[in-house]
Amino acid sequence: MRFRAKWVPLVLVASLFLFVSLLSITVFTQTGASVAVTAADEQQVADLPNEASDAVGLPAPASDATPPDPAKIKTLGITSNNNFCPASPAYGSQFDIMKADRAQYSYAGKNPAGSSTGQGAHTCLMNSSGSCASILNTGYTTKMGIDVVRSDVCNKAFVKLFIKPTSKIPTLPQKPAPPQEPAPPQEPVQPQTPEPAPDTSGLNADEQAMFDLVNQERSKAGLRPLQVDMTLVKVARLKAQDMINKGYFSHTSPTYGSPFDMLKTYGVQYSYAGENLAGAPTVQSAHNNLMNSSGHRANILNASYTKVGIGVVSGGPYSKMFVQMFTG
Repeated sequence: MRFRAKWVPLVLVASLFLFVSLLSITVFTQTGASVAVTAADEQQVADLPNEASDAVGLPAPASDATPPDPAKIKTLGITSNNNFCPASPAYGSQFDIMKADRAQYSYAGKNPAGSSTGQGAHTCLMNSSGSCASILNTGYTTKMGIDVVRSDVCNKAFVKLFIKPTSKIPTLPQKPAPPQEPAPPQEPVQPQTPEPAPDTSGLNADEQAMFDLVNQERSKAGLRPLQVDMTLVKVARLKAQDMINKGYFSHTSPTYGSPFDMLKTYGVQYSYAGENLAGAPTVQSAHNNLMNSSGHRANILNASYTKVGIGVVSGGPYSKMFVQMFTG
């Protein structure tokens, strides 16, 4: 009995040491596996856009992964703040992030996507008119960074940043302009009849506010205002509600497919079409985020579009989900 009592404390200490050692090994193994999966997805989402460029005969942008990588800062903003909008509340827009990184550029763009695989993220981006335009834009000659991180909102968050670095262009001396003859007097221009105000009686308050902001931006750019199409409004509301119900944020819906599939399903005829998505607590913040994104801004200011449907639905991780459907 004395012999057993003497060795009891030593056995307890040894057991405790073995338990702690096994726990440390388990934590290390899980962490290592997570990093390996993320690195493979990052390489895949880097290679697929190059294949897309090569398929249409365009040169692939060169890579510049000089740390600190602005793409990693953007994905950190997505995962830490559950924010998938063009502008992060923690770090601002991609232009703010690259300015902080002292990146010099003439043009810049960003593609974010949420998916479980690199192939899924690439497919979503290529099905989006704005994101596809960034991937195949010959003005972008450098990829500032690609990053992939795990996210509670969308399984994995993918971010790609593109730029065209600044370059000094020598200026040539200009010749003096020849003297011009005075223009002949012109007849007075007859005032044009103002266009009737669009019928927006079927919109809710948030949809009306966002519609007004979109047409204000078009007016500043000298473009014709968009008309509300209630079929597009219906499609936009269905897409917003589906993203809330299914817990995703992507142009490709697991329920309806791509935006073009949805338009075809609901009998919408068009020559041109585009879609903008945003998640934000207010209309103004959602509009600001869209205008700060080159691809979304291009949709809002596209002269080929003549109609729009806006759907705003409360719910989801961003408080409200915003969908804009454009056709022309």
